[in-house]
Amino acid sequence: MKTTINSNGSRWYGEKPDSIDKLIEVLGHETLDRTFERVGNFVCRHKGQTRFFGNFRTVSHVFNIDSDDPKVIERLTKAIRANQRTAAYRAQPKPKRR
Repeated sequence: MKTTINSNGSRWYGEKPDSIDKLIEVLGHETLDRTFERVGNFVCRHKGQTRFFGNFRTVSHVFNIDSDDPKVIERLTKAIRANQRTAAYRAQPKPKRR
């Protein structure tokens, strides 16, 4: 099983990305940017793995993580879907379809 953190957090090129634990922490108190619904809804299958990608509405903490580890997939999916159920997330306008 493999998890690759392509990006996580606002970092300069070459800096180490944040951990998955840090992303889950941020998901607990910041609101995801709903525009990412139209390009995979934060979680999608990609080349045999699950890809998590997106950013937040009022703070820059971009993430792009690939994993085939069921525990990582479950934790991130659960945290993202919980964020999407918040009133702050639902209050954002729905993204327009391209």
